[in-house]
This record gives sequence, C-alpha cells and structure tokens, in this order.
Amino acid sequence: MKLQAAFSSKLCNIIFFNLMWVGLVIGRESLLGLTVPMVLIYSAILVFIETIKIQQLLVPAALGITIDSILTVFGIFDFGDTTLLIPLWLVTLWIAFSTTLTQSLKFIGNNWLVTVTSGAVVLPFNYAVGERLGAVTFTENYFLTVFIIGIIWSVCLPLLFATTDESFKKKFAA
Repeated sequence: MKLQAAFSSKLCNIIFFNLMWVGLVIGRESLLGLTVPMVLIYSAILVFIETIKIQQLLVPAALGITIDSILTVFGIFDFGDTTLLIPLWLVTLWIAFSTTLTQSLKFIGNNWLVTVTSGAVVLPFNYAVGERLGAVTFTENYFLTVFIIGIIWSVCLPLLFATTDESFKKKFAA
C-alpha cells in the first residue's frame, strides 16, 4: 500500500516527469534505452494501481504528438535525422507528460484561465529551452515560432485537460 501511495503521489509524479524531461531532451536517442522502459513501466504502474486510465495517457499523448508532427510537416520544427515525423524521444516525452495531467499538474486544469495562460507561456518556454539545448531547431524566426507555439498551446492545453478530467470537461463546456 505504501508503494501504491508513493507512485500515485503528486511529488513522485512531478519528480519523475522532470527527470524524464531532462533525460529525453538532453539525452534524446542516446538515453532511449533507459528512458523508454522507465516511462512505460511508470505509466503501466499508474494504470495498474488505477491512478490513471489508459485513455488518459494515450489521448493527450496522441494530441501532443499530432501537434508536434504538424509543426514538423509545416517546417516550423526540424528534428534533424529522424525516420519518423518526430523522434521517439519526443513521443516518449508526450507519454510522460500525459501522466502529469491527472497527477501533479491537475491543479492547472482546474482553472480555465490558468490553463490557457500556462499553454500560452509555460509550454512555449519548454520548447524554447529544448531548442536552446539542441533538441529541436526552429526553422522560422525564433520569436515568431515561440509566439505560434503559445497560440497553439493556449488552445490545445485546455483540450489535453479536457480529455483527462470530467470536472474540467464540465467547466470547459460552461
């Protein structure tokens, strides 16, 4: 029971996600052998102990992967040599991020204004840090790209939360 409480804690979740963010954004392909199993095992544990439902992982991850893929197709993002639209490390990062929507970042989804603002400011900041660390190249003007990312995520972050939380769906629809 203590192990279940530890895995389902918000503190464990945010620490796990931040470790994965660093490992995936800095390590990228070189750390996939470590990060992919960790994300899959952690996600499976959360599903097994009923902290999160599988669709609460897969739907937001699919939406994030789709958005990043579209930005890549339109030439806004360049991930260098990859056989996929986006690299496997970024797919893994989206799965890890999806665990936070019902856990450590759930409080953001409880307030529509905070969610929109976070999408407009926090997510572009994360992409900008990733760009500075060499994980992605912005092929267009840097500030224009960050602005575009902010616009997209100010709309789409609320959608991510809407796919994971019934109470947010009701607030979002109101």
